[in-house]
Amino acid sequence: MRRRSRSGAALIEFAASLIVLSVTFAGIFEIGYSFYTYGTLVNSIRAGARYAAVQPRGASANPAVIQAVRNLVVYGDPAPAESEKPVVPGLSTENVELVNGPDSSTVSLRDFQVDALFMKVKLNGRPMVTFPVTSGAPK
Repeated sequence: MRRRSRSGAALIEFAASLIVLSVTFAGIFEIGYSFYTYGTLVNSIRAGARYAAVQPRGASANPAVIQAVRNLVVYGDPAPAESEKPVVPGLSTENVELVNGPDSSTVSLRDFQVDALFMKVKLNGRPMVTFPVTSGAPK
């Protein structure tokens, strides 16, 4: 009789441990995916800001240049193919904000959220990268 009651206790302990481990692994995955996605967005926005900073200042107001910067951030290419997928799921060119000043170019995201496993991380104005103008600057 005693042996049988112990095996039931071991089963209950195993079930409780399994629940705790599952929640822990899901949380680790959630945080890891969010950091990975944010890092991908930072690299993408950095490339867009760099691209905008090397454009001549007169051309930076050109809608074609603005669209090329947005495409570079979203697709990783200034002139993507029609079947190209975004670098981060759910990202679109409408989420990319470009501000060209006389001596710098700033690219950031607006109204975008990362859809992780259990939560959504809102990124409004983040990440933001500013590059100084490196060509076409008035002297």
